[in-house]
Amino acid sequence: MRNLGLDLLKIFSCIGVVVLHSTRSGFNLEHYNISAHLYYLGTYAIPLFFMLNGYFLLNKKKLPYSYVFNKIRGILTIVFVWNMLIWMIKRDFNVNPLMKIIGSLIQEGYAYQFWFFGSLIIIYLTLPIVKKLLEKDYSYSVILLILIVIGIVIEMINTFIFHKPIQQYVPQTFRFWTWFFYYILGGYLSKINIQEIKLTKFIKISFSIIFIISPILLFFLAKNVYHNATAEYFYDSMIVKIVCIGLFILFAKIEKNIVLKNNELIVMLSSLTMGVYIVHTYVLARVAKYINYNLWYSTVIILIITLSISFFISRIIWSIKYFRVMLKI
Repeated sequence: MRNLGLDLLKIFSCIGVVVLHSTRSGFNLEHYNISAHLYYLGTYAIPLFFMLNGYFLLNKKKLPYSYVFNKIRGILTIVFVWNMLIWMIKRDFNVNPLMKIIGSLIQEGYAYQFWFFGSLIIIYLTLPIVKKLLEKDYSYSVILLILIVIGIVIEMINTFIFHKPIQQYVPQTFRFWTWFFYYILGGYLSKINIQEIKLTKFIKISFSIIFIISPILLFFLAKNVYHNATAEYFYDSMIVKIVCIGLFILFAKIEKNIVLKNNELIVMLSSLTMGVYIVHTYVLARVAKYINYNLWYSTVIILIITLSISFFISRIIWSIKYFRVMLKI
């Protein structure tokens, strides 16, 4: 049975990614403003995407390599088509497009957001092995504990030794300890009955407050500990991990506790999230040229316009059957 709460979580995460990219230019570590608050709220978007992917794939009874290779083929098709399209639009004929395609998978080239696909490809290649390792009841707990300890050690080194994020020396694509944690965590949540978890009104309100005010703490850490504003360096933080777990559970339980009247709209928007993830950086680059970031409300306007246009473009592409290959893994 389809969980519309998780469809909403996909939409929420998609918006979070656009928030990350559209608000970063609107603040610095000297001044806390609405842009900074929105930016750090978007911190949870990428971890939640990995959790969602792990939830659905690790929940499958079997993960043969035939299935894995089919998923990888879908990713490579997207990466190839979009890079070639940009290459032709830019008329970059003096540049080897293959290097752009490969570069995009490690956060370089035309499509820096495609690093996410690079990480997914690596995870997919290991899925049959990971699936086998997780067959025993205690495997999830042991593996997640090991990855948590690695994250804590990295955080301690960042905080007490280097006073800066050592993750900056590892491209996002290859931060396996982080992405495998969230991926396997998503798989673990698919094994337990989330609907049976009891959440009182007090717990829901308390967690919502923690989520809303968490950007203040992340900004403080960025300014005084990391001396670096970039949200990607907080993915190993226990604060982010705990909030991600809470968000996942809250959204997963929405369908049971709230009557969702716009089911078709939710499913439709959920199907467009990958398209928005792909096109929003190009839309943002155009929109930002015409709006002054110096105004306090500028990032909100840029965000709304970028989101609206990105969903519109994705909807057009998705509505054409033969073009869906550009958006679907």
